[in-house]
Amino acid sequence: RGIGILNVQTIFGETACRRKMRLKLVVYLQRHQPGDRDPDRLPDGSDHQEILGVRIPKVVLPVAAGRNIAVLLEAAVRARILQLRGIDSTRDFIARQSAQLSRNTPPEA
Repeated sequence: RGIGILNVQTIFGETACRRKMRLKLVVYLQRHQPGDRDPDRLPDGSDHQEILGVRIPKVVLPVAAGRNIAVLLEAAVRARILQLRGIDSTRDFIARQSAQLSRNTPPEA
């Protein structure tokens, strides 16, 4: 929105375009407004959007002035690629954090 219609093939060349590609991720860029609830810091990856009867994984990225949107998008895509390979960074983080907390919890009397 705001930049009009772009001809991606003219801007980036023929190799940047494909006739057919399966959609693997939907990314929403959402500006945080005062009064909005804070975004989930540890999403469980269960959010999807249905497009033409097909459920596509969806990520909502909070954006604000000064944030590098290209880096955020690349990180979201790379995280999805890892998930497709069976690596869930959120689940791994929660497991490591739980293990650390259980080691540091003093025994109850």
